[in-house]
Amino acid sequence: MRALLLLLLALSLAARAADAVPPVPTVPALPPLPEALAGGPLPLSPGAQVAAISPLRIGNAKKANFQFVNVAQVINFVYSEMLQTPFVVLPEVNDDKRLVSFRFDAKKGDIRDALGSFLDWLGLGVRTTDGIDYIYKRKEEKEKAELPPDRDVFVYNPKYRSADYLARLVQPLFSGQFTTNRAIPAAAGAKMTGDAPMNSAAAMVDQSSDAMVFLGTDKEIAMLKKVLPQVDIKQGEVAIRAWVYEVSTGDDKTSGFQLAASVLGGRLGVSLGVGTVDANANALRLHTGFLDAAIAALDSDSRFRVVTSPNLRVASGKHGRLNVGQSVPVVGSVSFSGASGTPIQSVAYEDAGVIFDVQPVVKGDVTDADVTVEISDFQKTSTGVNNSPTKNTRKFETSMQLSDGEVIVTGGLTQSKDSNLRSGISWLPSFMDGHTWSKSDSDIVLILQITRV
Repeated sequence: MRALLLLLLALSLAARAADAVPPVPTVPALPPLPEALAGGPLPLSPGAQVAAISPLRIGNAKKANFQFVNVAQVINFVYSEMLQTPFVVLPEVNDDKRLVSFRFDAKKGDIRDALGSFLDWLGLGVRTTDGIDYIYKRKEEKEKAELPPDRDVFVYNPKYRSADYLARLVQPLFSGQFTTNRAIPAAAGAKMTGDAPMNSAAAMVDQSSDAMVFLGTDKEIAMLKKVLPQVDIKQGEVAIRAWVYEVSTGDDKTSGFQLAASVLGGRLGVSLGVGTVDANANALRLHTGFLDAAIAALDSDSRFRVVTSPNLRVASGKHGRLNVGQSVPVVGSVSFSGASGTPIQSVAYEDAGVIFDVQPVVKGDVTDADVTVEISDFQKTSTGVNNSPTKNTRKFETSMQLSDGEVIVTGGLTQSKDSNLRSGISWLPSFMDGHTWSKSDSDIVLILQITRV
């Protein structure tokens, strides 16, 4: 009886447990996966050896939208949030600094197809090993990035300008190399004109050359061919006529320029375009037709003495120099030679006399001219280094702009001289001597004309 009761109790508990478990629903069969989801390889460039990717799970993220982010960030998001599969991004890909934009919507395509095309266009590949995707940079892309750009040699023979000038002018525009510009720059007058041994120190200094050799890319060479004809043009030449007068102005307050303006206005009988010449006037400008008449008017006045009258033809940017006088030796530096320290005195030569120097620069409508006039002589030194002569110098420097054929009259450099002449009989007392004291002033006047040739 007791056994029967225990059996009924066990059956009752089993029935209740069966009523508590819900029935298992019937699961419909899933459609077969497409080839890309079943482990097919990502679309890569032809010839890339890529192992088959094991089946991947679709993550929660269904969309991706990136603007101007680097490549590694896009790869990291796609694998972590969309594919959710183990992956490794190699350092060479992490170092890729290119910024890209990437946008994808799962409703419009397969993320693996989009990612494969994306990596292929960037020169990247995917290799799967033991279920892990390794993203790497393809070999041909690495070699392409490591190779320097193709460069070629271009040789140009100047027509009008020097190769040194052209190379110095255009070099800031190019990253290529000009052979005329060496590691150590030098002034135009200090450049070597001969060949220097390659291993010598002189080979590192800029050298003058009659041809310009350039090493650069094809794009730079094409640009250089376009620029050079526009800068390698004729410099232009000018004919320079000048008269330098020394004017005796006496002991009054009239300057040489004022005296010249007065003579020209009175003798020529024409308006000089300046009205009344006052103490502040410093230049007169004459038309070309008045030049010969102006020179004749000044030559006829005894107060005007011609010091020099150069007639030069000078290229634009070059110096024209006329020196009439002497080169006088003067004491230079002292050096000490040998263990005994024997002093060696060097000698330098100084030009003295009348020196006329002009440097014209031809521009579009005017000509810039730097003019230097020097009148100098030497006399015995009575103080200081008395074994070297003293140089007395009157130097006139000016810069001006002249139109073609225009004549300019300017002046300056007034010099005063005092003289005291004693006369008498030697055996008479000195207070009975006669004394003559005089004072004279002189000035420099320049007349200059520059005509383009």
